[in-house]
Amino acid sequence: MKKNLLYKILIVLICLVLLPLQVAMATVLGNLRSGVNADRTRLVLNFDKMPKYSETVADKQLIITFDGKVKRSEKLQLKDNLVKSVILERFNNQSRLVVTFYKSVPKYSIFSLKSPNRFVLDLKKINYDKQVTKIADGLTYTYLREYVDSLPEEVYILEISPNSGYTLKPLLGQENYIQKGVLSQMASNAGAIAAINASYFDSDVWVVGNLMIDKKWVSAEDTPRTALIIDNNDRAQIITNTSYSGKVIRSDGISAPITGLNRMRLANDLIYYNDAYGSSTDTNIYGIEARIVNNRVTEISKTGNLALRPNTVVLSGNGTSAMFLQGLKLGAKVKIQQSFGRTEADYAKHVLGVGPLLVDNGVQSVQTASEEIADDISVGRSPRTAIGIRADGTIVILVVDGRSSSSSGMSLDELARYMIRLKVDRAMNFDGGGSSEMVVNGDVVNAPSDGDERPIRVGLGIFGR
Repeated sequence: MKKNLLYKILIVLICLVLLPLQVAMATVLGNLRSGVNADRTRLVLNFDKMPKYSETVADKQLIITFDGKVKRSEKLQLKDNLVKSVILERFNNQSRLVVTFYKSVPKYSIFSLKSPNRFVLDLKKINYDKQVTKIADGLTYTYLREYVDSLPEEVYILEISPNSGYTLKPLLGQENYIQKGVLSQMASNAGAIAAINASYFDSDVWVVGNLMIDKKWVSAEDTPRTALIIDNNDRAQIITNTSYSGKVIRSDGISAPITGLNRMRLANDLIYYNDAYGSSTDTNIYGIEARIVNNRVTEISKTGNLALRPNTVVLSGNGTSAMFLQGLKLGAKVKIQQSFGRTEADYAKHVLGVGPLLVDNGVQSVQTASEEIADDISVGRSPRTAIGIRADGTIVILVVDGRSSSSSGMSLDELARYMIRLKVDRAMNFDGGGSSEMVVNGDVVNAPSDGDERPIRVGLGIFGR
């Protein structure tokens, strides 16, 4: 009995001796501090031995959980446009470092230093850079690398001075056709000094938006949207509420609505085709087509796929629209009426409808709802392309990269605020994402998010005097 009692007492004494040793062996962290400079924010912790840790990214927070203890909770409030707050705290039987950012979590690295032992967290920044290049009198190119709302952005800007003699003109993917092409080749073919991507487009041969080039009707959109127009004096203007409507009137006075321009013919469609679409209508046999020359019917076909020729129009109907075209006769007179719903657009030299409107009278006015812009365009940050006009007539063209560690892209609201910062009176959005691109003097100056030039259907070129 005495031996057993002595044995138990000995075990208790050994445990009492070892317990503080075990506590002493646990990692102890403390003395949280920071350093902020142009290219990084650094957070440092002292420790007696390197702890095991795990990392978690949650929304705007980076949480590092340590297998160790802190002497006391510590908090830092930095004068930094990247980090909002830093907290070192006890967490269950461990400890954790919680770093909260104003926006998203940036690139970071973790390492240790000795003498004394330190745990280091480096949060990466980009270096501010601005390069301004005078391309020619009245035409300036600017590259900017900066933080916007605590996020890295790479921005490319073209500015055209008023009365400088430069003109804007839409470019088609394959010179005279809306087939796809890459912007650098489109600009080269047309002889443009610079160019950007412009219209939305479908995977089929389909430009989404109103488009007129040199008074030729190229594509149509009946949803009221914003458009860039170039008048007959080569003056640029951004207008709202352009909405296509068209109809064909037979010689007997019966009419039918035009449902689309230069796009795939669907059920009951009446499509207006011209040579901007390609070499033929590419339609099937389930319809009727009529060639119109100088407002008269010169050919009627029930086999589809009529050839498209300069200075002629082909009306292609399916279903109810085919029944309407059956009433046409060779040599009969046909009247075609078309409008973009705005007199300025109907009489313009060029019309380029995209949208939404971003800025109106120098005030943010993003019209995604009224212009029925899809969520994949209107929601979130992406590479963006935009154009704005200042009160004095200066044209401001912008591309911002996105989907990369060096450039976050912008939401439409952020894009609108940036255009206001550039002092535009009115601005509108163009197609973005992997299509966003700027070409200057034959070179692609931005970094398209696909990694290479995306083939597009419509661009906007800048031409010399």
